[in-house]
Amino acid sequence: INGAWVPRSPGSALKPFTYLLALDKGHTAAAVLDDLPVEYLTPSGNYEPVNYDRRFRGPVPVRQALAGSLNVPAVRLLDSIGGPPVLHQTLSQKLGFTGLDPDPGNYGLGLTLGTAEVRLLELTNAYACLARLGEFRPYRLAKTTQEGSIGNQTLFDRNTCWILADILSDNRARASQFGLN
Repeated sequence: INGAWVPRSPGSALKPFTYLLALDKGHTAAAVLDDLPVEYLTPSGNYEPVNYDRRFRGPVPVRQALAGSLNVPAVRLLDSIGGPPVLHQTLSQKLGFTGLDPDPGNYGLGLTLGTAEVRLLELTNAYACLARLGEFRPYRLAKTTQEGSIGNQTLFDRNTCWILADILSDNRARASQFGLN
């Protein structure tokens, strides 16, 4: 089994891309999100997202919601920026996730929580794009003799990527959920 290629649940690893899209649309790290019970009507029934500890924290800043990996604010945020199609398009068309079902509706708002299976190689390449401040480079599995890089493109705003990386590395922002360090 090739663990880098077999699709697996990414869990919360897709949440940062929801926040990235929100930051690109004008949200800030200090914006306040609701971590309160919410219910969405779906074709398959009601969807009521909960946090991993089944607690709600009320209003929380984006920084704390992302750093603490809170589920409810991430779902609410995805809903507010256009729902699953927006995240699905970013993952499949911009970042090259090849294993996603073509219909984003099959994942619902839980897409941000990892309801889609993804390939580890593609997920790590997406995170590498963030680390390069939005510059996307296709992954390579073998060395080439060609000098330089061809076809790299900047997919996301450099400042937005920097803010996202700052949030993800902020020990204090995630301390309420995971403790310091």
